[in-house]
Amino acid sequence: MKTLKFFVLDGLFSLHRLKVGTSIPKALFASPFFSVSQTADELSIVAPEALKIDAEKTEAGWSALKVAGPLPFSETGILADIAATLAKANISIFAISTFDTDYVLVKNENLKAAKEALSAAGHKFGRTTKKETKPDEGFLMESYHSLLEKQIPLISQLITEKIGPAALTTLRSETAIAAAVGGLYEFLPTPVRLVVNRELFVNFCVRNLDKIIPEAPQIKTKSKQKK
Repeated sequence: MKTLKFFVLDGLFSLHRLKVGTSIPKALFASPFFSVSQTADELSIVAPEALKIDAEKTEAGWSALKVAGPLPFSETGILADIAATLAKANISIFAISTFDTDYVLVKNENLKAAKEALSAAGHKFGRTTKKETKPDEGFLMESYHSLLEKQIPLISQLITEKIGPAALTTLRSETAIAAAVGGLYEFLPTPVRLVVNRELFVNFCVRNLDKIIPEAPQIKTKSKQKK
């Protein structure tokens, strides 16, 4: 087997299983590394662990090894040999192949052992390439905020129907307001919940009540009182 060079991608990844036809979260496409595969039976997504996805099943805590490429299609057995090397070390893998190369995901607790096994087999490890940095968290947060901004009419309607604006005026703390609006999360459209988790939704509502319920200016949160 030829000597290969590996790079360990930054961050941890999660493997998600969703129903066929489920909408793919738009925030996923801002990630430097992700994978989407759909068959007649399932939709599988590999995404940074920091990106929360509402899936049927999720396996978190994976590290990703990239084989330096490009690898010619004429070369055979590369992935099989990698898998065999790691299997001898009792390390299971989740493999992804692209046009240029292969990626091998291993549980993070097995990363050190995987590197040792591959190094013992004669392979090399390099530093993570510049493009494979951690997701731009600022960009992701802007995406979440923009998505929730579009849901303000629905959120306002839900508050009116499920809570009542008058009831919110009796709440005196961010904690109480957060508890009240937290229950509305389940009524958001599924595509929104696939991208935005409950905590982000609640924080958005607490900090934007003046936009969501403009007729109730007396509701003030700690973040607004500090101004």
